[in-house]
Amino acid sequence: WVARGFLHASQRSRSIKVGPDQFPEAWDRILHYAERFGLKTVPDVYVVQEGGVLNAFAAKHHRRNFIQINSDIFEVGTTEIGPRPKDPKALDFVIAHEMGHVAASHVTYWYSWLSGFVWYVPFLGTALSRSKEYTADNWAHSVVPDGVQGIVMLSSGKYLYPTVNGEAIAERAGEPDGFVWLLNAFATHPIQTKRLAALYDRSSPGKLF
Repeated sequence: WVARGFLHASQRSRSIKVGPDQFPEAWDRILHYAERFGLKTVPDVYVVQEGGVLNAFAAKHHRRNFIQINSDIFEVGTTEIGPRPKDPKALDFVIAHEMGHVAASHVTYWYSWLSGFVWYVPFLGTALSRSKEYTADNWAHSVVPDGVQGIVMLSSGKYLYPTVNGEAIAERAGEPDGFVWLLNAFATHPIQTKRLAALYDRSSPGKLF
């Protein structure tokens, strides 16, 4: 509770809070996805400059859900920079993914407390974490199916990703390699090949191992 309190305080003290008077177009889409997911309250959404790191997360302090989106991801959906056009769908997928964590109750104290015990079981703790990411991706895909490039961006960066063939990355998911299997087994997020394979092929769930 204390750790999350400091994390929330950090957002409130150094971030840009998205709202009607700050990135209103993005705020309207946040309201839309919160309604689609049936959230009783709209999470606070903060934009933070983190030195070029492409990342976002959802968390909760007390009774308030909040989401951080690093500025290098946020600008992709709000600003046209150089030859790269504005891509709202890519940003929306990231927003919907994090809201998916909230909708699936991944950020509640009880869920976090109970899942914490699972980390003591080898491979099981990271498998649970990967399953949460697949679940949040499923929430996002249900409302922004054409925003998968937002995940491709994590592999190639905010400038190169529009030219990257994400399906070609996904096709490598089945390549046999023991060390890749082991890397995925220890990872908190599905490796990119498996994650994109699950997003492009909706006929089967994401592979945990």
